[in-house]
Amino acid sequence: MAFFDKLKKDLTTAGQITAEKAKKAADILALKDQIRQDKMEIRDLTNKIGQTYIELHRADYEEAFEDLFTTLEATEEALAQKEKELEIMSEKITCVECGTEMPASSKYCSNCGTAVPYETELKEEETLESEEKIEDVSE
Repeated sequence: MAFFDKLKKDLTTAGQITAEKAKKAADILALKDQIRQDKMEIRDLTNKIGQTYIELHRADYEEAFEDLFTTLEATEEALAQKEKELEIMSEKITCVECGTEMPASSKYCSNCGTAVPYETELKEEETLESEEKIEDVSE
């Protein structure tokens, strides 16, 4: 009987220790989640403060922010240029021989090697000519 009494006591103790560790682990996870949420809120508020400052002072910023505003403007211009390039690169045409989609700027199909039809090249030339005319008129 002493064996079963000792076994019961050991199992009870082990169960209590396991329950305490599980509660501690749950408390740690809850606290880590609260910390993560607080950090996200701080990041969001900091972002909103920055956006508000930019909106209010884009034209009349303080000298301490000059480098940041200059970098921001250059980055925005570079982003706009890259988005234009992506738009141009994303335009697709279909190969008349094999049906493979390819960028509109392609001269040959990357799948079968067929030359892009002359009609596509004419359309590109017409687009360039119309852009030149618009530039001439605006000058």
